[in-house]
Amino acid sequence: MTPRPPVVHVVMAVHDPQPGHLRAQLASLAAQVGVELRLHAVIADLVSGEMVQKQAVDAGVAAEILMPPRRLNAVKAFEFGLAGALGAAGRGDLFALSDQDDIWHPDKLRRGVDALRDMPGCQLVHSDARVVDDQGNVLAESLFALERRDPATGLRRLLYRNSVTGMTALFTGDVAAHALPFPQQSGLFFYHDLWLGVIAAAKGPVRLLRTPLVDYRQHAGNAVGCAARRAGPRPLSRPWLRQRLASFALACYLAKSLVLRADQIAQSEPAAFDRRRMRALRPYLRHYGPGLAFFADAAGYALRGYGTLADHAFSQGLVKIGRLAWALRRTMRLDITNRLREFDDIGYAMAPGTLPQKAPQGPGPGARAWQAYADPRKIPRWKCRIRHDVPRDCTILLPTLNPTEIFAGVATALRLGTAMAEQGARLRFVATDLPLVSPHASRSFVAERIAPGHRESTMPRLSFACGVTAEELDFAPGEMIVATAWWTAHLARHILEQRGIGTGRFHYLIQDYEPNFYAWGTEYAAAAETYSMPCVPIFNTTLLRDYFRSREHDFGGRGGLAFRPSIDIARYAALDRLGGRRKRRIALYGRPEVPRNMFPLCIEALVRFLGTTGIRPEEAELVSVGLAHDPVALPGGHCLQSLGKLPMDEYPLFLSTVDVGLALMYSPHPSHLPIEMAAAGVQVVTNGFGPKDLSRLSPLIRSAEPTPAALARALQAAWQAAAVPAPPAARQIDLSPLGMTLEEIAASMARDAAGPSGRRRVA
Repeated sequence: MTPRPPVVHVVMAVHDPQPGHLRAQLASLAAQVGVELRLHAVIADLVSGEMVQKQAVDAGVAAEILMPPRRLNAVKAFEFGLAGALGAAGRGDLFALSDQDDIWHPDKLRRGVDALRDMPGCQLVHSDARVVDDQGNVLAESLFALERRDPATGLRRLLYRNSVTGMTALFTGDVAAHALPFPQQSGLFFYHDLWLGVIAAAKGPVRLLRTPLVDYRQHAGNAVGCAARRAGPRPLSRPWLRQRLASFALACYLAKSLVLRADQIAQSEPAAFDRRRMRALRPYLRHYGPGLAFFADAAGYALRGYGTLADHAFSQGLVKIGRLAWALRRTMRLDITNRLREFDDIGYAMAPGTLPQKAPQGPGPGARAWQAYADPRKIPRWKCRIRHDVPRDCTILLPTLNPTEIFAGVATALRLGTAMAEQGARLRFVATDLPLVSPHASRSFVAERIAPGHRESTMPRLSFACGVTAEELDFAPGEMIVATAWWTAHLARHILEQRGIGTGRFHYLIQDYEPNFYAWGTEYAAAAETYSMPCVPIFNTTLLRDYFRSREHDFGGRGGLAFRPSIDIARYAALDRLGGRRKRRIALYGRPEVPRNMFPLCIEALVRFLGTTGIRPEEAELVSVGLAHDPVALPGGHCLQSLGKLPMDEYPLFLSTVDVGLALMYSPHPSHLPIEMAAAGVQVVTNGFGPKDLSRLSPLIRSAEPTPAALARALQAAWQAAAVPAPPAARQIDLSPLGMTLEEIAASMARDAAGPSGRRRVA
């Protein structure tokens, strides 16, 4: 009897596939020899299922179509697909991951199976790959040679720089099961293949086949491309240290996540992980260790000619030692001179009531530079260069492009830019305040926000620049400049002052009345100054535009466009309410560091509400989302627990568990959260401000005066109303009174940027 071939479950993540590339990949899957292949296709874009099903049938591949509840990025798609494949797998089945646009060599899976069998204890095999272009022409015979990858795959080695490429890997069901769920992340800072490689390396040896078994296609729509060498920040500069701190923090996070996962699984499977192999993680896990192992690794890599790995290991050692030095400095307060001077000043204030007068000093070591008193955000850190050969229509100035630092305001500006690029505009995002921690993570974050079907054509029109580390930024004559915060408006004006720019006004994305963020003083005046600059205003809602008119800002007679919040009402309105819970959940928008969200007032209102209603802790769960903070003890044994900032893909599910929401914003700009909560069926309490009254949008929103008593009364009414599910009609919120769609604004701006017949317009 012929033995049954091994079963390999192939998980493919599909997002805006190019039909020809997908057809070639499916054909290469059908051509696999020596295995029984079962394809699980995750339709991450929610729209490509019919294409995949048809092409799979044409190729002769039996495909299970997995449709997630929402659009997923690459990592979440493979996580979803692995979970589905595990549910259909039998004992001893193997697993592989497939991109939608590569080409597998016919013996890829068979050779992987043989390699797993030949090495005892090995649970993951991966191979080299050829790098090919969009048309399949070979660019490099070896991905490992191109990127100078070290073939070793120890745990620390993988955390320095991943060498396991997901589409080349074959692994056991234990690796797949123990890797799920993947550790959380906000944005894309690590990919699934790194986590799978770490899991496998903690179980046993990871084997590399030096023969290329995949053609790795490089094109504009790649979720991950082969690493390109690019100039980074100057070594030991502040941006360099910030970048390396982020890299070290990610490695620590994955190391600790692995240990926690191993401890959890050990309760039922004590031998699932090799604890001896996991000793390599000790430099990451030791709280007080100096990390000398990092420097030893760096020396070893340098001697073997792996300069990039040596750099990563050395910088992680620097961060580990710097961490200790930073903590010691703060503990010992090495600014002892200032503390002694402070003590002396207290004594002088008691007698004789005045300080000793120093002789006037001219410029010298004791003089402070003028830059110490200037706001660095208003001063360009780069030199402007006007070039006629720059193929660009628009530059958008943003405080940050790092996914973990992006809140609603920056996300709106990013969506405006991607929508313009979808309309054909060639556009650049420039980070003005914070250096790019991971350019790839930033690019992936932006790519996920491009409309389905437009990613491959849109991404080549987008570029990213770091205004913190760049010495020069070039601009094209007539290029549209878009400011997104008051200090970026000062930068935009500086750009307009350059000879040859040929643009008289910048576009100004105004999302709040920003002077109100500050006490009366320099920052208030600097923010207010921007409203008299030569600009074309674009307001976040008609409510904000009306408020500006009430303050008599006319922007040179230009009324200004207004756009409604970019909220997918249908998505939230379609959420199923998660009922059947013993406790009702009250969710607070808690950002203590942001004054306009009035966190202390929220607490006062909660205290009054709990005291008036007599609700017991077993009846209500109180949580806070927004920014992490300490738990807050409330009367009656209640405790407000902080969940911090939720990952975007978990946020809708969270809203489906909330019964009552309290979200305050002392500003004319409407916060998204009350509207999203109401669309999800939550009874919401918020506050009014000037012309803003969100209760006009939905009966599920109660707009109260920003006082403890008024908010407590509104909370009590919301609590009572939450006993009955919200009617579906109340969750369908019409946002059109708040302005045009952002896409309509973007289309208008894209036309202005290109000008008549595609030529750039000079304002």
